[in-house]
Amino acid sequence: MITLQGDLDSITLILKDTFEVEPFKRDYDLAFGKISEIVGRYGLVENPRNLRFRFTLCMQEFFDGIPQDQWRVKDPVFVKQSEDFAIEKFRQWVLEQIT
Repeated sequence: MITLQGDLDSITLILKDTFEVEPFKRDYDLAFGKISEIVGRYGLVENPRNLRFRFTLCMQEFFDGIPQDQWRVKDPVFVKQSEDFAIEKFRQWVLEQIT
């Protein structure tokens, strides 16, 4: 049975799996295409590129909250924090849009 929570979890898994791939080999079009299909079930009709842009804004929100001289973009822990933050913000945005 498809549930909203299950779909949000699927979105999270898609994004986490995407970030597991080496950066230059990631298939963002495929990932956000899958997400577009999921949110479409709830009447949120967005093309994958718009969703990818929305996710980028969520990522930017993480970096906006930290002075630039404190960014540690070569530190895997810091990068993971930014990804996790953006995934959570994106989930929240999706939830706001479909409820």
